[in-house]
Amino acid sequence: MALKALVETIDLVPEDARGFYKEADGKFILDVESVDGFALEDVSGLKNTLGKEMTLRKKLEKDVIKFKDIDPDKARDALARLEELGNIDPAKDADKIVAERLEAAKRQLLEKHGEELKTRDGRIGQLTKTVESLLIDQAATVALAEAKGSVELLLPHVQRHTRVREDGDRFVVEVVDKDGNARIGNSKGDPMTIADLVQEMRKSEAFGRAFDGDGQSGSGMPPNKSGESGGNRGGIPKSWADAKTDEEKAAFLKHKRETKG
Repeated sequence: MALKALVETIDLVPEDARGFYKEADGKFILDVESVDGFALEDVSGLKNTLGKEMTLRKKLEKDVIKFKDIDPDKARDALARLEELGNIDPAKDADKIVAERLEAAKRQLLEKHGEELKTRDGRIGQLTKTVESLLIDQAATVALAEAKGSVELLLPHVQRHTRVREDGDRFVVEVVDKDGNARIGNSKGDPMTIADLVQEMRKSEAFGRAFDGDGQSGSGMPPNKSGESGGNRGGIPKSWADAKTDEEKAAFLKHKRETKG
């Protein structure tokens, strides 16, 4: 039989178990030693406190749900502003009210204008890049065609060495070196043009073979009728599939053109 934690009179406890009880406030409590946090204690007060806390929590949860979409900082600012407005006398502070409304409208207009400027600048940037690309491609294509060079092979190389800059109210294509500095085209100090750059490429060993006419071949010697340079292929691929680099492709095309017929 289990022993009761509390009895009104000791007579309710079996005689052989009465020694386990102690008297307190006219009642008899089972005398238990606490072990590892387990003890016999009066928890009625704790239960009452816990019940009150649970009731308070439920009330607070309902209150929080009412204001779940409200930013606390903005709410405090709004209350402060409301209090400030409550202290304004329209008859005396009319000018202040008008000034504040104008300032608010001004801020809104500035924000909207800033967003519109950002969108416009982005659009202008895209259009500018498109114009620059078209200007370079057009000038390079014309110069390469006049020099009888392969546009397909040489255009990317021309693009890497050119850029567009603004000169007053117009755009100018200029040739630059690997460090981005404008190159000089002659002894007079005139800027190098794309046509000058194309002629420089025509005379080079790396790019000359991509031009018709008297451009440089890969070995620096004109090919003979057998299609060989100096008695051998001179590094010219045997087929288009064997050409791995732009230079090899240019050499192959030049070789094909010069050996026709």
